[in-house]
Amino acid sequence: MKVFIGIDIGGTNVNIGMVSEEKQVLDETVIGTEPEKGPENALNRVASAVHQILKAGQKNADYKGMGVGLPGLLDIENGCIIEASNLPGWQHYGITGFFKKHFKIPVFMENDANLAALGEYWLGAGQGSDNMFMVTLGSGIGGALLSNGKIMRLHPMAGEFGHMIIDKKGFPCTCGRKGCLETFVSKHGFQRLVRERLYKHPDSSLQNYALAAITPPIIAAHASQGDMLANRIFDEAGEALGIALSNLINLTGVTCIICGGGIANAWDLLQKPVMSSLEQNVFASIFSGVKIRKAALGEKAGFMGAAYLAANSV
Repeated sequence: MKVFIGIDIGGTNVNIGMVSEEKQVLDETVIGTEPEKGPENALNRVASAVHQILKAGQKNADYKGMGVGLPGLLDIENGCIIEASNLPGWQHYGITGFFKKHFKIPVFMENDANLAALGEYWLGAGQGSDNMFMVTLGSGIGGALLSNGKIMRLHPMAGEFGHMIIDKKGFPCTCGRKGCLETFVSKHGFQRLVRERLYKHPDSSLQNYALAAITPPIIAAHASQGDMLANRIFDEAGEALGIALSNLINLTGVTCIICGGGIANAWDLLQKPVMSSLEQNVFASIFSGVKIRKAALGEKAGFMGAAYLAANSV
């Protein structure tokens, strides 16, 4: 039985899984990244966790390859990170070289957002789609465009969907520009919307919190309970996301959109304003074939996509 190892390294946790060629998850585990201790410390613990899984694994397993996902800008050819804000000090460390030395199998690496999209395409909400775009909504916003299961990009820095400009006179973004999608839909975007509007809504139940403590899940909980301000914030965020997706759909004609990340857990609140925005802004002849779905795999998407990358690269 051919088996592929998937490793998804994030700033907080590392998700590890073994997936068979028949798409069956055989084993999985999660360990803390502790990135401040440096790449060698973290990767040694990852290698130890993988060895433990292999030791307990099925005797007939034939481990053919490994995929590794990491955040930020990567030098895939040389197997290292160029820049990743949540993995400081990891730049230019030989990630793939480390794993090749420890496991003696082919190792492939890719950006974590791209791998999450591959995971959803292979085993999640994107199964059966000829083309697919996945947007991940969290502290920031990631995006990946696939065609027939292949990542589409013309430049290694491309894919910054969160920095598509929605309002050219809008709020300053962390990237230094104004009006990016992240100023509306990311964690910081939601906090910005609350900060700007809370004083106008003295009756809002969000008044019970310190501004810095108000997070997207809290806003979602109060929106579900009928709070007017919380619902308006989701309406504005959903409209902005819909505008960005409309631009993407009109440009590429992509027909399957997958929404993932922590903020997408409140998809029931985002769906209506997103769809309304799409109906207004996407050409009708294109819109009729578009399907938008919530991601299905959660935190497992990354290691599943990493395993898929290995399976298709060996």
